Amino acid sequence: MKFHLLSSLLVLVLVSLQCYPQVTVLIGKSNETIYPITPNETTDLTDLIPLETLFKNKQVIGMGEATHGTKEFFNTKAKMFKFLVTHCGYTVFSIEATYGGTLKVNDYVLYGKGDVLTVMKSMEFWTWDTEEVKDLIEWMKSYNDGKHDNEKLKFYGFDCQSFKGPTNALVDYVKEVDKQNVDKFLKGLSVLNDSSYLYFYSLNSDKSSQGRIAQIHEIITFIQQWFQENENFYISSSGRTKFELARYNIENLNQTLFLRGSPEQKYGLLRDSLMAHNIKWILEQEQEKVFVWAHNGHIGKTLSFDKQGACMGMYLDRWFGHGYYNIGFVFNEGSFQAITKTTGKPAEFTVPEYNKNTLTNALVNSCPDAFFIDLTNSNNKLFRSSRRTYYIGAAFIQEYWSRYSKSITAKNQFNGLIFIHTTSRAVPINRKKTN
Repeated sequence: MKFHLLSSLLVLVLVSLQCYPQVTVLIGKSNETIYPITPNETTDLTDLIPLETLFKNKQVIGMGEATHGTKEFFNTKAKMFKFLVTHCGYTVFSIEATYGGTLKVNDYVLYGKGDVLTVMKSMEFWTWDTEEVKDLIEWMKSYNDGKHDNEKLKFYGFDCQSFKGPTNALVDYVKEVDKQNVDKFLKGLSVLNDSSYLYFYSLNSDKSSQGRIAQIHEIITFIQQWFQENENFYISSSGRTKFELARYNIENLNQTLFLRGSPEQKYGLLRDSLMAHNIKWILEQEQEKVFVWAHNGHIGKTLSFDKQGACMGMYLDRWFGHGYYNIGFVFNEGSFQAITKTTGKPAEFTVPEYNKNTLTNALVNSCPDAFFIDLTNSNNKLFRSSRRTYYIGAAFIQEYWSRYSKSITAKNQFNGLIFIHTTSRAVPINRKKTN
C-alpha cells in the first residue's frame, strides 16, 4: 500500500515538473520567475504549457528576433505558434514578407496548391528561405488536412516593399476568374509586368523618379477601376473572401509606391506604420487571433531603436492595448546568417560574448541557457533601465561587430523576453540540391 502511494506521489511530482517547468532565479538583486525552454525542440510543447493563461485572451502575439538568420529564434517562434494553435485558439500566422507573394503560401497550407519550395520563393525574402520556416509551413499544411475551412490555419505576409508580389497575385486571380480578359488586363499593367528590380528599386523621392511614379500611379488606377467594374462578376465566380484577398493587393501596390516615393530618412518609419495597418486589416478580415513574426525592431512598443519615431509595435499597442503582447529575443553569443557587404548574399557570421552587453551579461550569470520571462509584473532594475544587447538586421559587417550592440529598456520595449545563450545559423534551403 505504501509502495503504491509513493509511486503515485512520484508520478504526480514528475507530471507537475513536466507541465509547470517555471523556476525562480536571482537576476541582479531580484528573484524572478522564468520558464526554461528547449529552442530547437519544436514538437514537444510541454515547456510552454504554463503560458496558456498568459496568451489565451490576447488578440495579437508579436514575436521578434535579434537577427534575421538564427536557427534558435526561428524554431522557438515556430514552436510558440504551434502552442498558440493547439492550446490558445490561434489560427492566423503573419510574417514580415510581401503580402501578395504569401498568398501562394496561403493556398499551399490551405489547399495543397503547388510545392513548398516554389511557394516559398514567392515571399521574396531570403531571410525566410530556410529549413526552419519550411518545416513550419509543412506543419501548417499537415495540421489543415481533413479540417473544415473555418478551422484551418492561414498564412499572411504584411510587408509592402514589392511591386512584383501583389502584381503577380492580381494576375493569378484574374486568370482564375476571368480568363477571356487576361490579355487585356496584362496590357493594362504595362511596366508592372516587368520583373526587373532595377526599374522599381531605383525609384525615390528625387525629381528623376517622378515620371515613373506617375506612370505606376496610373496603372494602379487602372487596376482599381478594373476591379470596381468587375466586382459583382468576380465575387460570384470566386466568392467574396477570395475577391477581398485579391483586391487588397491594390492597397499593397499603393503602399509600395508611397514608400518608394518617400524621402529615404522616412522610409523605415513609414514602412512600419503601413505594416501595422496591414496586420490590423488581416485581423479584421479573419476575425481571429493573429500571430506576428518580425524583427525586434518592428514589434517593439516604444520608439524605434534609432529613436526617430513610432515602430510597428507602437501602433499595435495603441490599437489593441492589453490585447497585444510582444516578445523580444536577446542572445549572448553565437552564429547567424546575414547579407555580406561584398557579395550581397547571405553568409554565416559569429559574434562573441561582449562585456558591454550589460543586459545579456546579467542573464548569463543567473539563468539557464534558454528561457522565457514575462516582464509585465517585473520590477527588476535590469529590465527598467537602459542596457545593451546585440541588435542585428539583414546586413552585417564582421569587422564592425561591436557596433551591433544597442541600448534598450527591455520592460518598456517588450512584454516578454526570450534569452538564448548561444545561437547557430538558420539552415538555408539548398535549392541546387533539391532541383
